[in-house]
Amino acid sequence: MDAYYRGRPAATLADTLADAAGFDVLVVHLFTSDAYGPRLRRIADELLAARLRRPRLTVIGFGPLAVSAAGELMAHGAVDHVVAGPTTVAADPFVAGLLTHLRAHLAVYTSLRSLTAADLPYGADSVVSVAASRGCRSRCMFCAYNADLPGGGWRDMPMTLVVDDIAHLHQALGATTFAFSDSDFGGTRRECARRGTDLRDRLRAVGLAGTLTFAISVRAETLDPHTVGVLADAGVRTMLIGVESFNPDTLHRIYGKRQDLTHLREVVAAADDAGVTTVASYILWHPWQTVAGLRTELEALDRFGRHRIPHFMARSRLEVIPGTVIERQIAADGLLINAPFHRAFTIADPGAAAVADALTEWFATTAAPVLAGLHEAEPGSLDRLAELKIAEWAWLTETVNREAACHG
Repeated sequence: MDAYYRGRPAATLADTLADAAGFDVLVVHLFTSDAYGPRLRRIADELLAARLRRPRLTVIGFGPLAVSAAGELMAHGAVDHVVAGPTTVAADPFVAGLLTHLRAHLAVYTSLRSLTAADLPYGADSVVSVAASRGCRSRCMFCAYNADLPGGGWRDMPMTLVVDDIAHLHQALGATTFAFSDSDFGGTRRECARRGTDLRDRLRAVGLAGTLTFAISVRAETLDPHTVGVLADAGVRTMLIGVESFNPDTLHRIYGKRQDLTHLREVVAAADDAGVTTVASYILWHPWQTVAGLRTELEALDRFGRHRIPHFMARSRLEVIPGTVIERQIAADGLLINAPFHRAFTIADPGAAAVADALTEWFATTAAPVLAGLHEAEPGSLDRLAELKIAEWAWLTETVNREAACHG
């Protein structure tokens, strides 16, 4: 069952288990940190409801979000054990063995070639996710994607086996568009060049060169213009890069990102030349943002290309994940808002806080009602979306410039 997405009516976990005999252990894979908050709370409630109906059911949490939110999940009664999380003792030998197996799974590659079309509810036009690495070599202070990896770090998976899985999925489904779910596709600059070459060469070897396209999440510091070209030759058409800030002080001191902004621009230029679309993530709102900082960052964003950042600026906000360094920093400064399955912050600078509140109100009254009626399949929806983003940008830049002038 997919607890993250319920696009159509589906039985609850409790009902599913009630209709099936012989289930003693449930493993729930909690991967993306974006689910922290109301969505994780709903998942936790569903797990608790299942356990209340089957009191002898043992629930094991697995994945980086399960580890970072382990305290809340256990306190809620949603899980009994978390793989690579807080130490717990399993009295049942089967559960203890399963925990050991799942810990070992973190360091190995699991083939997808046993899956059949019946196992995969996707069509030929679907974007299919595959994994070719685990974790991230960076140490960003707001990130928890290394939470479940012993000792942190990054785990490379064999690209030859990954491409064999991709070929199998292509044959089974007819799918031609794939997304690497890796948090850090490249690892290091040398490894990224090798992995890109392996991807290109293996696709050629299995006769799929020019047939498939890919999206990757990659750090700019692992790329150079040559590697960008190799990835483009392999079929990479979209690269998600975590830019996060154009304020060097924010970037390094607050976020802990080791990123050279000059090098970033060289990589983006190389991607433009190679026909690869660069999509950037950006965090405009954080607890220590100032009006002067806003003005500087908006000017830098404009030079970089606002079109490269898909989200609205109202949503360009730091997500506080439990167990992260930045959560502790925010708490130490008295700016943390903390509740079960909820982390947020207040902005210390009154001027920046006022702009953030006003932008939130603008988005809620102007953009959100329109967005609710848009769909990518409807003609004109993408144009309307672009118009809303342009309107938000105009409103925000005008407001920040006015506030900056008032503050001297």
